This record gives sequence, structure tokens and C-alpha cells, in this order.
Amino acid sequence: MTMLKFLLVGAVALAGTAALPSPSKASEWGCQVLLCLSGDWQGTPSCHPPIYNLIAAMEAPGFNWPTCPQANSSAARFEKYEDCPSGWQAVGSSESDRPGLGQERNICRIAADGLSLPVVLKNSGLGGHHGDGSRQVQIEIDGKVVTAKIQTAGTDRGHSLGNGPTYYTFPRPMRGKPWFMEYDDANGVRQKSWFNLNKP
Repeated sequence: MTMLKFLLVGAVALAGTAALPSPSKASEWGCQVLLCLSGDWQGTPSCHPPIYNLIAAMEAPGFNWPTCPQANSSAARFEKYEDCPSGWQAVGSSESDRPGLGQERNICRIAADGLSLPVVLKNSGLGGHHGDGSRQVQIEIDGKVVTAKIQTAGTDRGHSLGNGPTYYTFPRPMRGKPWFMEYDDANGVRQKSWFNLNKP
């Protein structure tokens, strides 16, 4: 944050207005947005006007994310879910999920033979069998215990027939800060800053 402040000195005046900035002020507004969203904007009262303006502007047709040329900042992007652990694949809730189907990839999945340390099977009998043929288990992933399902995939329209590959799956965690921007810091190193737009 210190390097970013140094980079934006003279370009940022944190005094928001009730309306969107004019085109001549767009760069300044973009730098305000970047500076605020790279820190604790909810806890910084001077950041409330420019970010409230941003939130209001996002509702308007033709909205373009304000950028800061001085920091070569990108437009913000949204990623609802955390990355799956290393070795796990993000898939949709349907066994038939494939790229291009437009299904939300809200599940982390790994083939049973792909399990390796630090994943440890725990309480393998937990919950018994479900109607879809799956079993609920608890596994430890990177020091955290998560509830997962173990299921053998079938070949009859996705029904579990017990003759296909076996997978472990668990719901993909959602991010507390699902938005991110990229920018160059004062040393020219590309950075990524995650944030949310929840009003305090």
C-alpha cells in the first residue's frame, strides 16, 4: 500500500462528488478507486464517496470500470469462488459438466486415485450412503477438515452404477473478496488486489 500511495501522489485527491466525474477527471477518479480498493476502503471515510459513486455507476448502462493510467491498472474482474486445492478440478454440480456448457463450476473434484498427502481420509463411514449412491466423508486438505462426498460415477445418464471412476467432491468455497484488480506498483511489479463492494 505504501508503494501504491507513493506512485499516486499528486494524482489522487480523495474528495468525492455526488455525480460521476467528467471525462477530464476520469483518470483521477480511477486512481482514487484503485487507491481505496487496494486498502480498507470501508474503514476509510474519505474513500466512501468515490466508491459509492463507483457502485452507483455500475448500475448504469454502458458502464466502464475507471482505471488509473499512472499505475497501469486493469478493470476489475469478478471470481465468485476460491481456487480448488492443488490437484483438484473445478467442475459443475452435474457429473456431465464439460467446458462450454455454461454451468457454474461450484464443485471441487479429484479422482480417488489422485489423492495424496496432505489429504487424509477421516471418518469414512460418516453419514452412510445417499440416494445418489454417494457416501459422505471428512477429509483433511492442507490442514483443514472438510466434508466431502465419495461417489463412483456410472455411464447411464449420470446415474451411479458402480462401474465408473470414483471421485471425491466438496462444495467450492466462496470468496469473501470476490473482486480483483491488477496494477503496477512503484517498482513496476505487477500486483493483484482483492476486495469486496459491501457498504459498511
